[in-house]
Amino acid sequence: MINETPISFSKEIKEELCNNEISKVCALALLSSFLKNNASFLIGREERIEIKTENAKVAKYIYALLKKVFEDINVSFRFRTSMHFKKHTEFIIVINNDIDIVLETLDLDFLSSKIPSKLVSKEAGLRGYFVGLFLSSGSCNNPQTSNYHLEISTKNEDFSKEILKLTKRIKVYPFEFKYIQRRSSYVVYLKQSEAIASFLAFIDANNSAIDFEGKRLERDEKNYLNRQENLDQYNYKKMIAKSEEILSIIDAFDKKIGIKTITNEKLKELCYLKKEYPEVSYNDLAILLSNKLNTNISKSTVSRLLNQIKEFKDKYKL
Repeated sequence: MINETPISFSKEIKEELCNNEISKVCALALLSSFLKNNASFLIGREERIEIKTENAKVAKYIYALLKKVFEDINVSFRFRTSMHFKKHTEFIIVINNDIDIVLETLDLDFLSSKIPSKLVSKEAGLRGYFVGLFLSSGSCNNPQTSNYHLEISTKNEDFSKEILKLTKRIKVYPFEFKYIQRRSSYVVYLKQSEAIASFLAFIDANNSAIDFEGKRLERDEKNYLNRQENLDQYNYKKMIAKSEEILSIIDAFDKKIGIKTITNEKLKELCYLKKEYPEVSYNDLAILLSNKLNTNISKSTVSRLLNQIKEFKDKYKL
């Protein structure tokens, strides 16, 4: 049986985004941000725009969008496999003609870090711009891991700061994106789980948002149960240690002086009951003592009597 590598949560999100039907406004903004963050404008004997990605579905999606928006342009598609360190495939899309039309339509300037305001003036355009950014360089940790993290990275510091400003225009949630430099990249990221789920919903990765919330709740519940189990084990061990301490004092007292010499009837019977039922709780001891003496004995009374037994150690040099 062949073991398949499990798909990453980031890849699940991107594949869902590639399956969505989008408007032309959204498509233009998406292409603009994707190319801005993941394409090169090459000048040689012929000008061309070259786009590279390692995600096959994203490559096919961008290729199809370009063909749909720009019906007459010459777009080629190829891939190459590298064995450097580990095997990976790179998909390459090349726009060979009508470069000026593409740049003008997408309001794209590779020399400027500014985000074209006309493409993001409407919510559909704003959403499309962030979809393109996530498809180009976004990632999101699986919520079953130990921390929550969603990010979009760029190679341009000024552009990353423009992205950070653009996040303030998303009105569906009071997002608090943060910014950090990581080696040669500039990263805009989210850490709050609720914000990550809301952002995924905003970019129409609705299934991923639901999956994220479900896995997060499952993980949180599992962590809660583990913490509760650890606490129960700790409390049990603590109770056993206290019980063994009380029993050793009672045994030492019985050998040296004798339980039967205790004049306080409640205290005497509690000593006998503790020897007979060493691991029962304070509440159970209160019930047993109440039945033994045919009177109502509270848990607090049992606690007070046990403290008196502890005092035997110093009082009688046990």
